[in-house]
Amino acid sequence: MPKILIIQGSLNPNSKTAIVAKAAEKILQGLENVDCETLDLRSLDMQFCDGRKLQDYNSDAQKAYKMVDGVDGMIIGMPVYCYSVSGPLKNFIDIIASAMENKPAGILCTAGSSMSYLASSDLAKILAYESHVLSVQPVVCSSYEDFKDGKLESEKVVEKLIAMIGVLVTILGRNKNP
Repeated sequence: MPKILIIQGSLNPNSKTAIVAKAAEKILQGLENVDCETLDLRSLDMQFCDGRKLQDYNSDAQKAYKMVDGVDGMIIGMPVYCYSVSGPLKNFIDIIASAMENKPAGILCTAGSSMSYLASSDLAKILAYESHVLSVQPVVCSSYEDFKDGKLESEKVVEKLIAMIGVLVTILGRNKNP
C-alpha cells in the first residue's frame, strides 16, 4: 500500500494552503489501499538551515526527516510569497532534501491572485535539481477567489486535486509493481 505524506508548507494561522492540503487529505482518505498523513510546518520548531549535518538539528527536524523518508510519495502545499517558494518551506526542504530523493510529488500552490501560479515552477525546479523528485501534473493552483468564509469553494481546484492525486497514486502503483 503506497504511503503519501502531505507537507503543508505555510506558517500562516489562517492558511489557505492548509485548507487545500486538508481537502487533499480527505480525498486520499477516501481511497482504498492508500495510506496518508499530514506534516504541518506550523507544528514544527524548525531551525534555520546552515549546512550542518542532519543529526545536529533539533528533534523536530529529525522527526520531519523520518516522516519524509518513510513514505513513497508526497504532496507539497506551497504558499506563494513574492512570486516564489516561501522561506519556511524552502528551509524545510534544504534540511530534509535527501529524504525526498527519487520520490514523486504533487504540488499544491496557493497564491494571492491567479497571476502567481507560475511560482510553482520554482518548487518543481528545487525538487528536481536537489532531490530528483518527479513533480506530477497537474499542479493544483488556487488563489483567494477560490475560498469563501475559510472554505475551499472552487470545483475546478477540487477537480484538479482529484486528477493530481490520481496521477500520483498511479505512479506509486507502478513503482510497487515493476
